[in-house]
Formats: sequence, C-alpha cells, structure tokens
Amino acid sequence: MAKENGAASGRLLKFILIPEVTSIMPVLVVAIAATLLNPVFLTGSNLLTLTTSLIASWGLLAVGQAFVIISGGIDVSLGTTLSFAGMLFCYLARNDAPLIVCILAVFGVCVGMSLLNSLLILRFDVWPFVATMSVQYVGKGLANVVNYGAEMSTSYGVRDSVLRFNEVMGRKPLGMSIGCVVFIIMIFVAQFILKKTAFGRRVYAVGDNRRVAKVAGIRVWRVRTACFTIAGVMTAIATIIWVGYYSGCTPSQGNPWVFITVAAVAMGGVSLKGGSGSMFGVFFGVLLMALVYNLITLLGINANYQNVFIGVFLALAVVLDTVRREKTLGKNI
Repeated sequence: MAKENGAASGRLLKFILIPEVTSIMPVLVVAIAATLLNPVFLTGSNLLTLTTSLIASWGLLAVGQAFVIISGGIDVSLGTTLSFAGMLFCYLARNDAPLIVCILAVFGVCVGMSLLNSLLILRFDVWPFVATMSVQYVGKGLANVVNYGAEMSTSYGVRDSVLRFNEVMGRKPLGMSIGCVVFIIMIFVAQFILKKTAFGRRVYAVGDNRRVAKVAGIRVWRVRTACFTIAGVMTAIATIIWVGYYSGCTPSQGNPWVFITVAAVAMGGVSLKGGSGSMFGVFFGVLLMALVYNLITLLGINANYQNVFIGVFLALAVVLDTVRREKTLGKNI
C-alpha cells in the first residue's frame, strides 16, 4: 500500500511539474483570489480590460523573449527598444511622414538593435546580459533624445493615413483589441515553429547544449541570430500596436516591461537556462502577469507592489525550473 501511495504521489508530482501545468496553476490561484477579494473581477467589463493592447504588448515582447531564452540567451533591451521605436514613429508622423515610412522605421530600429545584440554576443563573445543591457541604455538614451524627454501624440498634426491607422487599432472586434488578437495568433504561429519545424528543433538543441549542437552540424550562430531577429520583429509589432492603440508614446513606455516579460516567460515554464519551454506556457505566463496587474488596480494597491509580485514569481519560476531539472537529470549527475 505504501509503495502504491508513493508511486501515486510520484506521478502527481511529475504531472504538477509539467511546464504547462505549472504555468496554469498560478493563473487559477490568482483568478480565484481576485474573485474572492473583489467580485468586480468577474464582471464582463473588467475581463475585457485584460484584452487591451497592454497585454498584447507584454505578450508579443514575451514571445520574442522566449525565443531568445530557449536558445540560451536573454534580452533585457526589448523594453527600451520599444520606447525608442515608438517615439521615432511619433516623431516621423508628426513631421508629415507617410504611415508606411513610420512602420518601416520601427521595424528597422527594432531588428537593427536586435542584430546589434547578436553581434556583441556572437562576434565579440560578450555575456548576453551585459551586451543587451548596453543596448538597453542606448535605446533608453535615444528615446529621450527624440523629443527632449517629452511624450508625443499622433492624435493630431499627422497625415490622415496615420489617423485612420489609430482608429483601426482602437477597434475591438468581439470585445478584444486587435493587438490581443495578433498576440494570440502569434502564440500559435510561434508554437508551430518551435514544435513542428526543423528550425524549432535546432533552437531547442542550441539552448540545451551549444557544443553538442555544433558537433551535430547545427550552425549555432545562425540559429541564435535568427532568435534575436524574431525578438526584434515581435518588438516592432508590439510597438506599432501600442502607438496605434494609444495614439502616442512616452520615452519610458516600455522600460519597466523587460522583467515583466522575463517573469512571464519563466512562469510559463520556459527554462531560464535554455533548451525547453513552449509558447502555450508563455501565454499563461503573460496572462498571470496581467491578472496580477489587474488585481492590484482593483484593490487600489500602490502600483509599486507590482514589482514585488514580479520578483516573487520570477524567484518561484527559477525554483520550479531547478526542481524540474533535478527530477529529470539529478540521478545522472
């Protein structure tokens, strides 16, 4: 009987430690707690606030961050890159630039800064955290240079095409913002790429062990560069969605979002050491961050406490990742 109980508890523990299951459980706990603490949480109007372009922007950055982390790196420059690209979009729009020019400029900046990250890391062998933090400060400085540290709006003084773009991005088909719809689509696309393509298998292989991947004939530098490029593309899309939805940007808009995305990715079951994770888990990690943010707002708690929760969730995610690795590899070490 004791042996059967031990086997049952072991199977239960294995089930709980599945990354996707681990990512869903905190979402359910926070949702139940939010419902008990404030019944307003379950109202339709409040639930729809979770589908704004805030969660879309966090989510798209998290998708890009996940590719980088799974491949064995990290990018702490995504938030400031969004800030700089958003300010540049507004600056060009306010100076009568066509919408297509504004959009191309955003993609150019975001992908360019991602490629700069990969150059520093892969060509000059700079530690990813240090390299991306350097680019983070570059983006932060440039975002403030664009308009002398002041926010910019695209709700006036711009071409009609930009105004129409703002109008379209502000619509909510089926109650969800267009940005949220784009985020959900990208989750499925990214999951397909990771799980069903040769490139996805290479990403996991490189993140798990770069030396073994290289011996196996995988061009590690190409895979990691591609992952940084994907992160840049996701940042560009998030920037365009944000600026369009809110008709403007501030120089510090995305600065605090970097570790929100890292926490969301980690709580979503992506190993911070690389080599494992799924985009469905990332979706629930982003949802968790949004629920916490929403609950803090509903309860009237000082917004600074959001950082406390993010730190707790990030620490918890690291502990869970360590436990998962020990359960799968510990006996062979």
